Amino acid sequence: MSTKTTTRPPDTRALRCRVSLADRIALRIGMSLIIWSRRTRSERPEIDVATLARLDRERRQREIDWLTQGAAMRMWR
Repeated sequence: MSTKTTTRPPDTRALRCRVSLADRIALRIGMSLIIWSRRTRSERPEIDVATLARLDRERRQREIDWLTQGAAMRMWR
């Protein structure tokens, strides 16, 4: 990319398009909803110990499978 396009200031003489009232209202409502949704905190569901243990076992089993598959691929080469 040429440096001319990156260092040139924006053209301020261009015609400015008017934004309709409906678009301005929609934008303001949308931004308000985004801000509101980020401010409201949802409570995390409680996860029991059995579910945590099962997820941990599944993760370990996947890691073991990946290691054995990688070792098998190295031996195959």
